[in-house]
Amino acid sequence: MKSGEKILCPHCGEKSFLKEKKCFDDSFALKEVTFFCALCGGEIRNSSEKSPAPSKAAAAAERLSALLGGEKVARVTFAPEADDGHFCLHCRNFIKHPFMNRCGLTLKEVEATDSCERFEKSEE
Repeated sequence: MKSGEKILCPHCGEKSFLKEKKCFDDSFALKEVTFFCALCGGEIRNSSEKSPAPSKAAAAAERLSALLGGEKVARVTFAPEADDGHFCLHCRNFIKHPFMNRCGLTLKEVEATDSCERFEKSEE
């Protein structure tokens, strides 16, 4: 079955077209596809299709896993709080000013994303 296909609706008995509704999970992977009558909105079930089709991303991951012969690895998440680096913004000697930020040790102009060897973590 596909969207736009002509059918004889079992609910209203009229000649109609199929409407498709896709349901996604929280990670935007396709969970299921359901079809409805365009006239009455009754759900049309296909007896030959028992389970929803897997998403393209899941199918690609399965093919890659089969090709490499390994197990699927969990997704890596980025946690910037774990290692935020030695940026001047987080240094106790960083002097924030609306016009020009300075280093309290060298009194030179610095950007918040600059770094140096004399970094001291601020208490904030």
